[in-house]
Amino acid sequence: MSTGRFGSALARPGAARFFVPAAIARWGVAMSGLSVFWIVHGSSGSLAEAGVATGVFSAAEAVIGPQISRFVDSFGQRRVLPVSVAMFLVSGIALMTSDGAALALAAVMGATVPPVGALSAARWRLVTKGTGLLPTALSLESAVNEMAFLLGPVLVTVLVAVVAPWSALALVLGLVVVGMTGLLTAGATEPVPVSRAGLRGNPRFLALIAVNLAMGSFFGGIGVALSGFTLAHNAVALTGAITATGGVVSLVTGLTYGSVANPRWMFGAGSVIAVGCAVLAAAPNVLAVFLGYAVVGGCVSLILIPSAVLLQDTAAVTQAMTWINSASAVGVAAGAPLVGLAVEHGTWRTGFLALAALSALVPASVLLLARTGLRPD
Repeated sequence: MSTGRFGSALARPGAARFFVPAAIARWGVAMSGLSVFWIVHGSSGSLAEAGVATGVFSAAEAVIGPQISRFVDSFGQRRVLPVSVAMFLVSGIALMTSDGAALALAAVMGATVPPVGALSAARWRLVTKGTGLLPTALSLESAVNEMAFLLGPVLVTVLVAVVAPWSALALVLGLVVVGMTGLLTAGATEPVPVSRAGLRGNPRFLALIAVNLAMGSFFGGIGVALSGFTLAHNAVALTGAITATGGVVSLVTGLTYGSVANPRWMFGAGSVIAVGCAVLAAAPNVLAVFLGYAVVGGCVSLILIPSAVLLQDTAAVTQAMTWINSASAVGVAAGAPLVGLAVEHGTWRTGFLALAALSALVPASVLLLARTGLRPD
């Protein structure tokens, strides 16, 4: 793995100036959903209410986020986002200090959580134009994202256990505000607004929606399938470690992809995910699942990074990236209960087989994407 291209990407004028604060904000975003769960649980004492609040947060983000991103594409990041970030901050403070209206406040937080990844990717498209470094830059974005979602939840649980339920949300608000302030003050790399930016009739965008919907069903189901396995083997404490192993391998393969850049890997990676889930249904022990999921999870970035690269030919790129995140969220919402039903009415093996069937949609949707003119960057 060569680090030269990563250094070249970060050396582009203005790149580090927005990449670092965006990374800070991304950590806050990665911790936000779980922080909402614990603050509501801390004030209500109810796991059910905390779960509903988290669901409301995620649903509001999936539905309202693309609408805010549409305004960002049309009017610019600095004209739209200060308002939404202020609403995110105020609703978060209110959630920390109020004993009522938790669901409404969680909804406002979810609706105004900044789409940091989309904002940063739009800037990378600008600063790497004509250099061939966009896949490399987006692999850096993927690496930061993997680290944030691997370690962020761990940090949340530590703060909640050691300090207080409100401490994790306080850190989230601080990270988001500091990071977004740094990002929005990097005016030199802000994309030019696109008048009446839209996405209708873009076949590549629609195909990428299908890819991310399919990946979402995998994301939603894999945690349930792994939990069913570890419960059956009296190894529940290892669930997080198994998941983290796949995440670490995905981080490495993502960084490697940034040096090699070949979107044709998407079909192969999607096929490995689908077949790998079926193979995991025959895993004889915990070690086999550790090794098997390292391979399966390691293919995730080989789908997501080229998806992000291929999306960059869309004028309304911020809106487009937010929509594919929403598609992934819908997939998660569908995949988790479907695999859960399979485990409940069968065994953990049934759960993995159901997940394999859902994951088969990944290579199928990549074939649909190929018909729009998929080719190496």
